[in-house]
Amino acid sequence: MTTEEKRQGEETIANAIALDILNSKFEIPPMPANGPKLMSLTKKPIHEIKVDDFVNIINSDPGLLSMILQLANSVYFKGVSEVYSLRSAIARIGLEETINAANLYFFRRMFPKIPDIKGFQAQEYWAFSWACANAARRLGHPNLGMNANSGELYISGLLHGIGKLILAIQYPYEFSKCIQTADRLKLPIHNVALDEFGTSDTHIASTLLGIWHIPSRVCTGVEFCQNPDQAPEEDRNLAALTQFAYAIASMSGIGTGGDGCITPLESTWIARQSGLPFSKKEIQDAVVKEIQASLVEKSESITGVAPKKQETVSESAKLKPNEAKPSKTGFFAWIRSLFR
Repeated sequence: MTTEEKRQGEETIANAIALDILNSKFEIPPMPANGPKLMSLTKKPIHEIKVDDFVNIINSDPGLLSMILQLANSVYFKGVSEVYSLRSAIARIGLEETINAANLYFFRRMFPKIPDIKGFQAQEYWAFSWACANAARRLGHPNLGMNANSGELYISGLLHGIGKLILAIQYPYEFSKCIQTADRLKLPIHNVALDEFGTSDTHIASTLLGIWHIPSRVCTGVEFCQNPDQAPEEDRNLAALTQFAYAIASMSGIGTGGDGCITPLESTWIARQSGLPFSKKEIQDAVVKEIQASLVEKSESITGVAPKKQETVSESAKLKPNEAKPSKTGFFAWIRSLFR
């Protein structure tokens, strides 16, 4: 089987899983009306964003407004006195940081509660995604010469892992086994999920993002973020920078993406290239150090999760019968059999 045939098979299985989800009791969260407006702002250079446009979006959403005010009055951002207005909060936090936080809060609340799966908790997952998103945005800065939109990179970094949420919610038993196996064998979760489900979580994520009408470049970047060499050339940098940001997040000790190991920078596509503007190791080291310092400084106030000394998923990841029940549908056995 060629690489292209294998990729098409994984994509077909991802689409079948998406269809299975659509036909099940689980409802894919609809994209709220203010979602496209918020993402449209995220994609713009910060100097082109009008504060009034952002204020109008947030003022129409009391939940987001409350979360932003809480952030402005958190330990990291808190000043001499509390702030009570959105404009005051933006002035204290900064426009770009406020928009980034709004995206995190916006997507985090869209998903239903994740089942009790040891080694994969919602708060830890979203903290990791926040770290990945912020690292990705920084990697898209024009001074690195990678010709990528920093806003698209932020969205790609934030939403790259939502396929894991889908699997955890819809197939908790199978996904719990993946977490346990990744821990035991010290493997990335996407490798284990591919063996278990016949497709990757990033394929599933890309399918869902397409349903949400997320820009196609972001969908492609997410789909190929674990194997950028297979991405279409025009979208390869976005996929590769998302992968590099994932490795930075993995090293940060902020939250967890479900892996049983730390993703080394040396394993990324970018680290293996020699002709890119970002290829020089001294530049990479300086940027990574800068990003890590920023993530560690802000993480607890924004995500509620403090950085920790990095370690693999603990023994608590072992599956317990009362926490996840096996699927009775035989869906994966059937769908995988189509590609053997």
